[in-house]
Amino acid sequence: MDYVIIGICSVVIIALLAAIFAAWANAKAAKKLRGKKDSNLQPVKCPVCQSELFVGEQLISKVYRPMKVPDQLMTIQGCPHCYPKCEPGVSRICPVCHKSIAPDQALTARLFNKAVGKKHVHIIGCSNCHKPRAD
Repeated sequence: MDYVIIGICSVVIIALLAAIFAAWANAKAAKKLRGKKDSNLQPVKCPVCQSELFVGEQLISKVYRPMKVPDQLMTIQGCPHCYPKCEPGVSRICPVCHKSIAPDQALTARLFNKAVGKKHVHIIGCSNCHKPRAD
């Protein structure tokens, strides 16, 4: 009977130590995330309407093939705030020519795939200010 009581006490002690360690690890991870959020992360804005994108919101865009090249053509339609329908008070403006963009127009951009690090997007313009060359 003594061995059963000792076994139960040891299981309880091990469970308590595991719970304390898990709480300590979660607190350490949260502190690390808070430090990153304050220093490195900046709010992401839509290039079309300048609305801040919340966590989980993404731009609606198309990247054209081939996929394994360092420089790709892409079009940016907008974000959930300005595409397919603009929210009240939101206006779609081209960042290059600063003219109004219709809901069916998109921005033309180049996507640079870096070997190390983040991808980089360079906006060329809207369909009004960036006319494709007729070669």
